Amino acid sequence: MTMAAGRLTGRDGGVADELRRPSYWLVTGLDWPGGELAEAAHAIAPMLVPRDALSSDAVQVLGCADLYARSHGMRVVFFSDLTRMFAQAGRSWESMGVDWQRGLEILQNGPFPGLLLTVSERAYLLICDPSAQPAISSPGDPPDGERELARQAIERRLDADWPPYMDRLVAAGRVQPAG
Repeated sequence: MTMAAGRLTGRDGGVADELRRPSYWLVTGLDWPGGELAEAAHAIAPMLVPRDALSSDAVQVLGCADLYARSHGMRVVFFSDLTRMFAQAGRSWESMGVDWQRGLEILQNGPFPGLLLTVSERAYLLICDPSAQPAISSPGDPPDGERELARQAIERRLDADWPPYMDRLVAAGRVQPAG
């Protein structure tokens, strides 16, 4: 499936920075297949997802992620960050009428760019656990300290892997730059 997007070419005719270096990624956990390392997380660049073809549930998830990324200045937003934010406010996806599982299924399987991430079991738990102090933390650990280290590691990996991935999609004709 070919995805067309807005301005995706730079002045030099190459793939634009907006495509190669998105403002942020939304990272979700997949089913854990077992083992110490596994492809068990999925990253998308929400700015590259055409919202007009999505279900309202997927649009709500992306809208919340957009707001969260902007207000917290983050380049990697875990879906669990959003769930945690609602819990702290006494809300839930359900109370807002959002079928988050359906929304994530669409975002993970849709015809837009997304990368599978190989993560450790510990990083997986940090990605998926919305609690302020994940169950895997030790007493005395700073709140979110380990989660932030996992977030930074994922951001470094995406900064390295996303640009060549997008270059390959453009070269294969799966994403069509404007122009």
